[in-house]
Amino acid sequence: MQKFNLLIITFLLSTVVAFAQNNVPNIGVGTTLSYTVDATAAGQQIPLTLNIVSLNDPMKFKWTLPGIGTGAFIIPMKALESGTKMRLREPAPDVNTEFKDDETIMFISKASFAEMVKNQSFTMNKITFTIKPADKPFQLNGKDLDAFHLVSANGKTELWVLNKPDFPLMVKFTGNPGGLDFELTNLKE
Repeated sequence: MQKFNLLIITFLLSTVVAFAQNNVPNIGVGTTLSYTVDATAAGQQIPLTLNIVSLNDPMKFKWTLPGIGTGAFIIPMKALESGTKMRLREPAPDVNTEFKDDETIMFISKASFAEMVKNQSFTMNKITFTIKPADKPFQLNGKDLDAFHLVSANGKTELWVLNKPDFPLMVKFTGNPGGLDFELTNLKE
């Protein structure tokens, strides 16, 4: 009986350690994502909230930008499957912003994720990103997230992608040539 108890305790401890090392939050309908968007050219920081309303085809993310308004991003499921571009522009309030089949926002496609895992790199918006060790892990609410750190060939653009093959969420993007950097600051499952 003591051996059995010791086995159970060992299993529980190893499960807790494995979970602590691989913190990957659930993302689904009802998830709220809070980002800080940094408009680098204007020197402005803007809070962005995305609420996932639907993950069917098309996906629907309700957005809120204080001082600008609210609206929705309508994203074809094909973008999640195989998109190769990320669209980052200030949306118009009170309208649905329609995305093309190859455009994503705040996530990379499943195909790009698979390419990244297989080849240690992937291409988005014609920029190739390669996995590189990070100086420190990406943290959210004091917890390390299981995220890949990627760097562009010129070293000026970096991004962090959640290790979640079914929804590879971008949790941080810096040095964006388009002038909009962002970082996930809160996630409510």
